[in-house]
Order: sequence, then C-alpha cells, then structure tokens
Amino acid sequence: MSGVFERSVDGFRHAETHHGDDLKAVALRELGDANRWHELAWLNDLVPPYLTDDPKRAGDHVLLAGSMLLVPSAPMPYQPNRNTDEVFLRDCVLVQGELRDDGLGDLGIVAGRANLKQQLLHRLNTPLAQLYRHPNYGCGVYRILGVINGPTAGQLGADYVQTALLSDFRVDQVTQTEAEISGDTVRIAAEVIPVTGGKPVDLSSLGNWNPWPWQRPPETGGEDPGAGGWGESWGDNFGGGA
Repeated sequence: MSGVFERSVDGFRHAETHHGDDLKAVALRELGDANRWHELAWLNDLVPPYLTDDPKRAGDHVLLAGSMLLVPSAPMPYQPNRNTDEVFLRDCVLVQGELRDDGLGDLGIVAGRANLKQQLLHRLNTPLAQLYRHPNYGCGVYRILGVINGPTAGQLGADYVQTALLSDFRVDQVTQTEAEISGDTVRIAAEVIPVTGGKPVDLSSLGNWNPWPWQRPPETGGEDPGAGGWGESWGDNFGGGA
C-alpha cells in the first residue's frame, strides 16, 4: 500500500524541507521565487512559525524541518489536439430550424469539420444578440439592410462576417472575406483556418444574403444523404466545399 507521500497528486508534488529552512527558503529553492512562500503556507495549512527545527514547537500546523511539504508542480506542456472529431464534436443536423432524420429512424448527425461548418453558417445567419442570454452570438450583417448598396455596404458586410467568424473559439484566423455587389444583393465569400490547422474551411458563395436565421439552402433535387452526410451536402450547396 502506498504511503501518503507516494500518491500522485495532480498539479502538485512533495519536497523535503531542510534544517534551518523557513518558507521563503523553500519557496526560493522549489519555486524559484521566495515571495511565493504564502502559497506554501496555504497549501499545507500552516500557521506561524510555519517551519521549525525545534520538535517542541512542531505541531499540527507547524512542520518540523525534514518533513515533506506540498508544493505546486510545473504545469504540463500544452499539447494541441488535432483530432477534428474531438475538437469540433458532433451535433444534430439542423436545416431551416428543423431537425433532419438519417433515413434510418434516428436523428441526422454531423461531426468534425462538417459540424464546424454548420455551426459557423448558423452563426452567420443569426442576427447578433437575437438569442436571449447570448448577446455576443450571431452576425451584425443584417445592419446593412436599408443601406444604399455599394462599396461601403459591401465592406461593412465583409467586416461583420469576419468579426462573427473570429468570435468563434474554433476559428484561428479568417484568411478571406470578400463582398460582391450585384444590384441590391451583397454576396460575401469567407474562408477560415480552424484551430486544428489543416485545410481551410470554405464558406464562399454564400448567395443572396438573408440575415435571418435558418435560411434553407438551395434545393439540388437530390435525396438527403443520411447520417453524417447532410451537413457536408448542405454546406456544399450553401457555402462551398469544406
């Protein structure tokens, strides 16, 4: 059976105190900063004089020199997760506010990069602050409604789209936002690099901009692709290839 000082404690380790030590000396030796002595006092539930060479003064909240002391361990180096299915998770397929089935009697599921793409398109098609208690979710592109169409409206639309995409924690950078003016329509193309890196996610050819949520993508006349496939097909029809 392992002893108390042999057990693994995540985020902490045990260090031996020496004769003549005080907490500042231990903090300097173990943590590289004597000013962190108060952390050691708090972690080990110590009271003055905290650490002593005199056995008569040692007690429940005062350690005898030579005892083991709990100290913070160095943080583990960050290892980025490149598994897109784990980073972007899974969700139900949602089109025009409606759930889709997989053709087998269950809900249609979209995962990985396809799920990221679906979520980004939903964000772009939701007016900013429309969702109660989520004031930062959505896109401000609807604000160009009623603005005289032209280069200014196009630039504003592209800026709104870029801001919305960058507000998603799964997006590392937006590499492209371009607006095309055609009559009273603004077409906005976008491309993002996800936090996992790799191939960019193409959100180009967004079509005639409709700033209300759950706009149904153009119908292709084909059948629903079923579980795991609808999100990619919808994304391809509505926003270009992934």
